[in-house]
Amino acid sequence: MITEGIRTYLYPIGFVANLLFGGRFLLQWIQSEKKRESTVTHSFWRISFFANLLMCLHGFLQFQYPIYVIQLLNAAIAWRNLNLMGNKIRSLRFVLAGMVLSVLAFSLLFFLQGNSAWMRSPTLPWSGAHASEASLPWHILGFFGMLLFASRYWLQWWLAEKHRKSFIGSSFWWISCVGAFFSLAYAIRLADPVNILGFSLGLIPYIRNLMLLKKNKRLPKTEHTHSLFIFAGEQSGDVLGANLLAALKRMSPSLDLFGVGGPEMKQAGLRAIHPMERFQVMGFSSVLASLPRLYADFKKIKKEILENNPKGVVLIDYPDFNMLLAKALRKSGYQGKVIHYVCPSVWAWRKNRVHTLAATLDHLLAILPFEEKCFHGTQLPVTFVGHPLVAAVDRHLYGAGLGLKQPIVAIFPGSRRHEIALNLPIQLEAARLLGPDYTLAVSVARPEFVELIQKYTGPSIPLIGSDQRYELMRAASCALATSGTIVLELGLHAVPTVVTYQLATFNYLLGRYAFRIRLPFYTLVNIICGKEVFPEFIHKELSSLEIFEALKQMMDHPEICKQECARLRQLLTQQDASHKAAQTIQELI
Repeated sequence: MITEGIRTYLYPIGFVANLLFGGRFLLQWIQSEKKRESTVTHSFWRISFFANLLMCLHGFLQFQYPIYVIQLLNAAIAWRNLNLMGNKIRSLRFVLAGMVLSVLAFSLLFFLQGNSAWMRSPTLPWSGAHASEASLPWHILGFFGMLLFASRYWLQWWLAEKHRKSFIGSSFWWISCVGAFFSLAYAIRLADPVNILGFSLGLIPYIRNLMLLKKNKRLPKTEHTHSLFIFAGEQSGDVLGANLLAALKRMSPSLDLFGVGGPEMKQAGLRAIHPMERFQVMGFSSVLASLPRLYADFKKIKKEILENNPKGVVLIDYPDFNMLLAKALRKSGYQGKVIHYVCPSVWAWRKNRVHTLAATLDHLLAILPFEEKCFHGTQLPVTFVGHPLVAAVDRHLYGAGLGLKQPIVAIFPGSRRHEIALNLPIQLEAARLLGPDYTLAVSVARPEFVELIQKYTGPSIPLIGSDQRYELMRAASCALATSGTIVLELGLHAVPTVVTYQLATFNYLLGRYAFRIRLPFYTLVNIICGKEVFPEFIHKELSSLEIFEALKQMMDHPEICKQECARLRQLLTQQDASHKAAQTIQELI
């Protein structure tokens, strides 16, 4: 058995261990100051491992079981970090098994000493007696502090395993500061000089590392790459992005254009780093179910932008995701230009987003004429570039006829699966009420929807691909369309249209009562014109008979609709919107 005399004589081992702890942080601090960023090297973990073992021995000798176990586990984590920095990395299972066996074996050894104390005040060499015992609240405070202090290494270990490399982030230094503060108070109450020294030595390096991390986030990289990141999260954004890419390529052929986009943007020259299809969710319940995946994609995209450091970031529509991305980039220190193309519908709901946009964006490119005035009173520059669909429709080279018998009722059921499932059956039912003299034709937004659509249409109704949607619009006598960008394209083709959007009950209740989305009109054609040009049926339950009656009324008096569609074109006409947007972006970057 180890006598009290030996315990007292060996008490300074704890001082040696804590001097080593302090020394490793001093060395880490010096290395960080040289690099002007918080960093960690092999030497940090080597010193940590040796000091952890010494402190473990100190806890064993002084009957301080929490210190004993914490330092034993920290020694294992230090060893694991060294292993991760080497070439021959052991499996995680091996490490965990070693830690469990070590704790069990050394805990048995600890209690075989015949000691009943859990955390005893030390026997000091210069007093020869125990300091006064602390009360239960002090023990609770101290154990909380020590557990928090020890948890920093567990968090660091988890992150190291996740990234398969050893590094230290801001969370480590924050936990170090808070845990050290509480543990230091406990050590002072116990009159334990070793732990007073241990918990106080690192406070200045902890704080300084936090300062370096914060400063490093704000430091711009020395040079932006000659590139531009462009993000589009849905099909309508893919169309806008493709036209923008073409204009940018004409102005600056050497500019590297990378980001997230669909088939049209890829064809226009986008170097895609992530599939756009992963972002195509709509409706509150669908978004809620997709949140974990969207968050993971969000982190990947942000990391890609920060690593590439482009001259600018162009975020196309998709407002909620893009507003969060813009804010996250600013918080991470990105110094390039952040441009939003297509104003979020702040005029419809959540008007306070105006201030969020003004705080994070460098420029906003608006495609609707009334959006500029929404930002009066802010410092955000807004440029109305016109709607790019006007130029897209005007430039389109129409192919040969579709070979369908007139008159044609064109149906556009949507670009998402749940939209098709909710709207196409009711659209078909309403269209069939027109009688057998009308030819029904359904537009297919993406080839993968053919099977789903045919489940509702059967083999008799022709399906028209998205690449021929303009030909279908030109040939159609009237149309039924699910609310979206397609309605504006129909307006520019002056096709009498009835708009539907059947909502899931949960989405309807959220939109009406939680978010209070109550507008006089919901489709862009009606909003821009300030009156009902296209009848709208947007509800949780739709009536095929009411939709049929509205469609029949439009077909009986098509001239009224066509006059308003001509006015719509005038309101949206500017110079080529994509050219104007690209020109503005070039001037900014």
